[in-house]
Amino acid sequence: MSKIIEITSETNKTYKQFLDVKKNGKKYGLVLVEGEDLVQACKLTGALKYVIAYKIMPEYMDCQQAIVNQAMYKNLSSYQSLPKIMGIARYSLAEEITDKVIYLDGVQDPGNLGTIERSALAFGFKSVILSKDCVSPFNTKAVQASKGSIFDLNIKYMELEDLVTEGYELYLTCLEGEDIRYQKLHREGKICLVIGNEGQGIREKNLKLPGHKIRLEINDKIESLNAGVAASIFMYLWSSNVN
Repeated sequence: MSKIIEITSETNKTYKQFLDVKKNGKKYGLVLVEGEDLVQACKLTGALKYVIAYKIMPEYMDCQQAIVNQAMYKNLSSYQSLPKIMGIARYSLAEEITDKVIYLDGVQDPGNLGTIERSALAFGFKSVILSKDCVSPFNTKAVQASKGSIFDLNIKYMELEDLVTEGYELYLTCLEGEDIRYQKLHREGKICLVIGNEGQGIREKNLKLPGHKIRLEINDKIESLNAGVAASIFMYLWSSNVN
């Protein structure tokens, strides 16, 4: 049976925690999710802690509901067009990683992170490894862009050199790399695809690590692709067995 709490003040302790989760979910091991699709995904995995709405939701009577007024609801949401429902879900980083991983070296945009996470799940990269200066996977916009894929991925912070020590074969994406169409992609064993920062690319010290430098051949009128788009294409090429 649900426990319904009505929150009428912005100074309410629970509501203040909701706002803090939006900004710094890692502190609590929680993420804010928006929209019925993500709330349902969290419910199915058992991660859902609160349903947040501005009226009682009869279809969620088996969940703990926090009912707030529309002004407070709008303050929580990241969208101008308010979602029907929001939620607070439990989330934690992984301890173990899989053999096929994608490493993000300083990716800053939460939309790019979420897109890469979504594509990683789609194309069989079950682990997403982050450098310490990456945008947080707890970031609400990143969670939204991931479309719930974070709950099915192993996400962890590591140094790239530690992956080398653990025996991962690196594929470093950079403009000086070899056209991926002519690069033999290894699909067995420990594989790590590395994507760099949106503006600076992979940092110099990581480019010096042993590995294969690869690139996508694009029209010379375009300097580079969006990090999320490029990462998705690279991961697709691994899953498609085109070379």
